[in-house]
Parts: sequence; structure tokens; C-alpha cells
Amino acid sequence: MKPKILVVDDERDICKALDFLLRSEGYAVTVSYSGEDATEKLKKEHFDVVITDLKMDKVDGVAVLEKAKELSSGTAVVIMTAFASVESAVETMKKGASDYIVKPFLNEEIKITIKRVLEQKRLVEENIALRQQLSQRMGCMDFVANSEAMLSVIATLEKVIPTKSNILMLGESGTGKGLIAEMVHCNSPRRDKPFISINCSAIPEGLLESELFGYKKGAFTGAVADKTGLITMADQGTLFLDEIGDMPPNLQAKLLKVLESSEVTPLGDTRSRVVDVRLITATNQDLEQKIKEKAFREDLGYYRLNVIEIRIPPLRERKEDILMLVNHFLKRYSEENKKTIKGFDSDAMGILMKYEWPGNVRELRNVTERAVVLCPGDVITAAELPDKLKKNGSAPPGQQETSSLKLSVSEYEKTVILNVYHAQNRNKEETAKVLGVDLATLYRKLKKYGIEE
Repeated sequence: MKPKILVVDDERDICKALDFLLRSEGYAVTVSYSGEDATEKLKKEHFDVVITDLKMDKVDGVAVLEKAKELSSGTAVVIMTAFASVESAVETMKKGASDYIVKPFLNEEIKITIKRVLEQKRLVEENIALRQQLSQRMGCMDFVANSEAMLSVIATLEKVIPTKSNILMLGESGTGKGLIAEMVHCNSPRRDKPFISINCSAIPEGLLESELFGYKKGAFTGAVADKTGLITMADQGTLFLDEIGDMPPNLQAKLLKVLESSEVTPLGDTRSRVVDVRLITATNQDLEQKIKEKAFREDLGYYRLNVIEIRIPPLRERKEDILMLVNHFLKRYSEENKKTIKGFDSDAMGILMKYEWPGNVRELRNVTERAVVLCPGDVITAAELPDKLKKNGSAPPGQQETSSLKLSVSEYEKTVILNVYHAQNRNKEETAKVLGVDLATLYRKLKKYGIEE
């Protein structure tokens, strides 16, 4: 289906010229000779792009822009203006315009601008569609926690989510910083806009700059076409920069400039573009120490990124979350692998609880997936766990007789029983089977901990 473009200008010659040019490029074009007529057409028909003159009698380009955005936030608007009014055109970008063109313009400039705007629109729509699919799959709240430490984090996030404030997350790798960033976006007023994520440590410095800021055709060898940067793609949405501590100093300076001016300039371009982006950053490094060592900019770290600081504790410091996380992952991977896994037996659960989890939640997730795949029956045993877990999670010499459920009674027995009991819908026979104890023992434990109804 051809992209639909509405051209608006009270100069008929310009409208006719653009009509001919854009039709020859394969677009479906509609022409309006006044702002009034354009707003009426916008009420009756959807357009992918609106190209409107800024200065017109009665209803000007700003009014056309506002009406277009009111009726369809996905409609891209390009402003045409005389050179003397460039400043006014930039102001319209703050109100939602995608770009502006200075009169008199070259045909090639029009072609490039429209292609760029349509490509950006396509990427944004694809991103929104993916986010909606993710939201449906994850419920936008695929976040599991039971410990006081994590409940405190969630309480802080609930206050921060509705705002535009930048967030800096600190914590070890695998603690769930990326998932928290997605949760913040999914539950914020920006949920229907793009969520763009990039790992600063995974991309070479030169490539990271072009990925973030984009570039103009010919900006460097190999730049054969314009590229929209991730910052621009995240406009109106959320940009998540993981491992921000690894960002090179020169890019730190450029990022600071974007945060201060709300404008981004692609490589090789002389024009900046206004962006409205909520920034969420994360690092597993000691950012304060890096600032002291002059390896990270103080003005960026303290005054721009660290508006709201969230510290995510490692899994070894919140073992109360293990059982809930395991049940969550167990359900997911059982469904994915079309298996009916009821749970971990007490020996396997004891190993999970005693292991220190250097890889944090990510490692626990991988271990659970592996166990589900390898499990031959409906209950996961120690045999399905990696050897390193069994080595580190086994009982000390001389204490083997206290293994299984008795091994960690004081630490987690009540929580184990309670979680499994509820996971089995209060079915005592199934709960006893999952825990690896007889029914009489389970009844005694339920009574001991006041769980029995």
C-alpha cells in the first residue's frame, strides 16, 4: 500500500510541484491550499505524512501540526519554512514535528527527507508492535520478588514510573536491571512509544557513536545512506543504556549535550533534531570510583544520569526470592517445552537455596531451563542440576545425614512448604510428592508452621 502524503501550502505552484514530485516517487498525494482545508481532510482521512507550510493565513502550519497529532499521533509532520523562520520551525519540532525543510528546497532534499521520515515512522511502529507483543506475553510485569530488599526497590519504582526523571540502576550482572527498565517503560505514560535498548560494552566505540546518534549519507566511508540513530528512534519513549560505565569519554560528552539541549545531531549533519527521551541507564561498575579516577564525567554521572538511583541487590542477599523465581521460571519453561513439571524435590531445592548464584537471576533462570529440558519425569531432582551447584550446595562433610528438607529448616523450610503448597493449589498429596516427604510428615509441618487450614 502506497504511503499517503498530505501537502499543505497556500502557494499553488509549490503544491503542484510537490504533487508531481512525490507521485513520481510512488506516493499517494493529496493537496490542500489552506490550513482550514487541511484540517478538514485530516478529520476524514488518515495520512502517513503531512508536509505543511509554516506561514499561512488564518490556520497556519502549527495548527495543522497540532490537529494532525491530535487525530493520529503516528502521523509524521514535516514543516516547510523560509530561511528567516528556521527558529520557528525548530520550535514546531518541540511540538512533535518530525523534520523541517527550508525554502527554496531541492527536489532531492524532499525525497531524502520523506524517505527518512517514513523509515523512522516504520521503525517506531514496528517497535511499538513488538512492545505490545512483549506486554501481552509478559503482562508488562514479568517481575518476581518477595524479599524486603526488592519490595523496597519496587516501592521506589512505583513513585518514579509516572515521571520523566532519568534513572540510574546499579548492581551486578544478571540481577535483572534490563527487565526493570522494561517494566518501568511498560507501566509509564510512554508505554505506547518506543523502548530502545543498547549495551554500551557490547559495541565498538566507533560503531556505538553511529548507532546512538545516526549519520548522514557520506559522513564517513561506508555511509551510503542516511541512518536514524537510536536516540532519535526513542523519541517520546524510553532509551535504556546498559553498562553505561563502559561508554567512552567522547561519547559521554555528546550524550551530556543531548540531555542538556534535548537535541541530537547525526554524524556529518549540521542540523540538530529535537528529541524527548526518558533515559534509563545501568552499570555493574562502581561509578563513583570511576568518577574519582576521571574515567567517567562527573557532570554526566552525578547531575544527569543519577536523578533517581536504584540499587539492585544480588540474589545471594535476597534468597527469599529464589523459590518464587524458580516457580515462575518453571512455569514458563514447562509451557515452552510442553512438559508438566510439578516442581523441584527437596534435595534439589536445598541445593538451589545454598548456592551463592554469582550469575544472579540470569543464572537461576538458565539452571531452571536446563533442568526442565533434562527432567525425564514430572519432578526435578538433583540429577538435573549442574555439577557446580551440587558441589557448592551440598552439605558439609559429616552432615550428610541432615540433608534434604531437614538441612535448612531454620532458613527456608516454612517458605519452601508454603510456596509449594500454594503452587499445588493446596493439594496436600501433590505437595508431599513435590517436597519428597510422606503425607504424615507434611501434615505435621503444616501444623507446626500454622499453614494448615
